[in-house]
Amino acid sequence: MSQNLPSLDLILSFRAVMDTGSLTGAAKLLALSQPTVRRQIEMLEQQIDAPLFTRATNGLTPNDMAHALLPIATTIAAQGAAFKRAASSAAQDTSGTVRVTCSRVIATQVVPFILPALQTRHPDLRIELVASNDTQDLLRRDADIAIRMTLPTQKALIQKALPDVRLGLFASPAHTATPQTTDDIAHAPFVLDDTSDRIAKGLIAAGLPEPRNTVLRCDDEVAQITALLAGVGTGFCQLGIAQRLGLTQVLPHIETTLPCFVLMHEDQRQIARIRAVFDHMCTHLPAQIAPN
Repeated sequence: MSQNLPSLDLILSFRAVMDTGSLTGAAKLLALSQPTVRRQIEMLEQQIDAPLFTRATNGLTPNDMAHALLPIATTIAAQGAAFKRAASSAAQDTSGTVRVTCSRVIATQVVPFILPALQTRHPDLRIELVASNDTQDLLRRDADIAIRMTLPTQKALIQKALPDVRLGLFASPAHTATPQTTDDIAHAPFVLDDTSDRIAKGLIAAGLPEPRNTVLRCDDEVAQITALLAGVGTGFCQLGIAQRLGLTQVLPHIETTLPCFVLMHEDQRQIARIRAVFDHMCTHLPAQIAPN
């Protein structure tokens, strides 16, 4: 095996092939040509002295070694991106890139509304927004800042607890089949989650009827909100989002809350641009998630 470490470009090409399932998909993702990606995979296999894929007429099939190396490649890619962000400006300069991770609902319905004020104050800041319900690892530098609805368990993180996020039952003003009493919950058209069935289980745990007229099931909360706006049925939504979208609250006494935290690694507090975004979110998110 070569004593030289594989270059980051080779590792990124390997991860892209694994993520997309093909040389063509990897080339598109990396904005490279397919022959370039092929050569990089071949160079990587040569440098580690081991094959990673089985070649066939229908493309590449990753072997056991490739699957074993993928988590390491993912970590290296995240570290490389963090290195680039850290080098994008001086520690006391608020220009450069900050990577923020949060759920799809927060990314699409909350964070964009606090960015204009951030841009006005720090015009040279650039935000990378990771809209994913998967938890990104701040210790591994997958992101610089995280907004989470669960209590963080990792050490070495600075956390700011925001007001609890309030959720209630909402529907479009045009929807005429909303439940008027708790008994109506059993028969009114409802928008629920799919695989976890958390909404129905939560209602039952609160001593309320189980919705039996489910007109739409979807685990994507953004799609649920869109369905509520379209008048499909009644479902849960954050109060702040619902108020801005003009949804009508149904049975206002039925509410639940989620904690909300803004997090960053303690080593990042000395980097001015990351601290600026962290402080801005701590200041402006409460009005979006917990309106009066």
